[in-house]
Amino acid sequence: MSKLNNLKHIYYERYSIDNIRYENYNLKNPNVKEKEYVLDNSDNAIKNEKLAYIQVIYNNNPILYVTTPKMFCPFGLNKKGFTMNLQFTNYQTDSEMNGFFEFVKNIEFQQMAHIGLDEKNSDLYMSQIQYSKNDVYDPSLIVKLPFKYNKFEVDIYSDNFTLSVFNIQKFMNMTCDIYIDKIWKFNDRFYCKWKVRNIYVY
Repeated sequence: MSKLNNLKHIYYERYSIDNIRYENYNLKNPNVKEKEYVLDNSDNAIKNEKLAYIQVIYNNNPILYVTTPKMFCPFGLNKKGFTMNLQFTNYQTDSEMNGFFEFVKNIEFQQMAHIGLDEKNSDLYMSQIQYSKNDVYDPSLIVKLPFKYNKFEVDIYSDNFTLSVFNIQKFMNMTCDIYIDKIWKFNDRFYCKWKVRNIYVY
């Protein structure tokens, strides 16, 4: 049995983007070590000075998981920030890849609308879709490998070889379970990073 079965196999088609909800949370007191956050029901996140993060919610779940198509990792693991790029290869001609690309892009548009951003200040939202100069290559999605308490919170599988996260090389093909949970406000900019939970390398 293939280790690919260890992935969640929750594909983007199972989601209706219109059903994603967002809740704004303010930092109660920035001067204490134990951070406490309180729900803020006001609409305009962009004008809220106290806003710390926005919780993503789908069907009452505070995490939205999705399994990627088989994707190409052009640069391998970036050991500086523990990130990697997953390329939307042939997204203009491959209907599955195009659907996944549109899914990610439309979530970003929806989040910008929730925050209250428009064309004039859209640069305050840091898109996780990376485009190459002059569109020489297909765009890619930047995903983060969560690292806590001195270890990666990522499981990695392959049927062909034994590997760890640090063995992720450039040009590998992989399918990943990725997720979003929060939009964080940092230095007046907004970040919703896709994080990796499971990786299957072909």
